[in-house]
Amino acid sequence: MAQATRILFVSGEVKPFADVSDTAALVRTLPERLQESGDVETRIMMPRYGTISERKNRLHEVIRLSGTEIPMGEETETLKVKVASIPGIRLQVYFMDSKRYFKRKGVYADRKSKEPYEDNAERAIFFGRAVLETISKLRWGPDLIHLFGWMAAPIATLIRTEYAEAELFAKTKLVFTPDETGVVADVTDELVARLQLPDDTARGALQDLAAGQADAVALPGTSTRNADDALTFDPTGETLVDDIKAIYEQVLGVPA
Repeated sequence: MAQATRILFVSGEVKPFADVSDTAALVRTLPERLQESGDVETRIMMPRYGTISERKNRLHEVIRLSGTEIPMGEETETLKVKVASIPGIRLQVYFMDSKRYFKRKGVYADRKSKEPYEDNAERAIFFGRAVLETISKLRWGPDLIHLFGWMAAPIATLIRTEYAEAELFAKTKLVFTPDETGVVADVTDELVARLQLPDDTARGALQDLAAGQADAVALPGTSTRNADDALTFDPTGETLVDDIKAIYEQVLGVPA
């Protein structure tokens, strides 16, 4: 029996835990539809925001995955990993938890002022490193990682730079879907220096991805391929699940 295709979904929001844009519903629906086929194994990862009630959503900490010190320049931030099931279906979501970056009463912006958080880019970089470290601890090598929105976007750069020598990700393909939140995550020179981000080329790609502006060359249909070899497509909701599955098949069919 052939091994199931492993697909990791990474997003800043997943319905019903955080629902800011249409992306949340897509990330809720797509893994379920894929697992129904029986030949796909999925994982979902998102931040654990302060807006998410642990009691209501029955989150619990995964001790064996928690405690990793995520490097953030000269400092480190302790990661906690929590898990909960999406109500009504047998799909688990892993939550990357950090008091410093996510314990706020807002998702991407301050709830009162509506202003985006000034450290959104730093939050996204922490989230990206946290996801890759957690997958490494799980020893669950994904065949494909689907990144949704600017919060997940830095993974496209991190996996090709900081994790370039990691055997677990050697054959992993990437798909990136920009979101429509209107939030800008600025990767400043100060942030680049402080967090010891990769070389200039990678920094530029990180800035473009964090801004939701992949440097893309059009491919047939709604898909485009960016400079990090991550496939993207229009997130307006007109792209159906079957179309997305076709994109996955196309990407997985391309030799690493």
